[in-house]
Amino acid sequence: MITFSVTDKMQLTYPIFYIMFIIMVASCVFQVKFLNQATKLYNTTTVVPVNHIFFTTSAITAGIIFYQEFLGAAFLTVFIYLFGCFLSFLGVFLVTRNREKEHLQQSYIDLGNIPGKQMLDKIQPDSNSLSYGTLPDGSDSTKSQSGEKKEV
Repeated sequence: MITFSVTDKMQLTYPIFYIMFIIMVASCVFQVKFLNQATKLYNTTTVVPVNHIFFTTSAITAGIIFYQEFLGAAFLTVFIYLFGCFLSFLGVFLVTRNREKEHLQQSYIDLGNIPGKQMLDKIQPDSNSLSYGTLPDGSDSTKSQSGEKKEV
């Protein structure tokens, strides 16, 4: 679109330009947010190579599908292109292969931070509890404070 705007037709007059621009900005924002969350769980030596490989693979796939990059290309051209991508991925693997395995300090999904989720303090009694249907103060869990039976 930029090339067309500079050489021939101004692309700002077409609505597809604005749709693509909004999609591009939203994609950048979500990718930064995703990478920020990933670096909280994993080390950057894990996050950055994985992001590089997935981004490169998706860009290649999008180019093949949408722009038909390999349509009419010779086999050698396609092979050299894909071999270059393979060398890039191999370089990422070689750079990151000798790092030590890390163990997560927290669970992958923190159930305490789900918006709108109500946390019930203790659904199951402690293993040292003698009776199953009582609260820690000894009262029956099916009775309300006024003494009426509640449906559970």
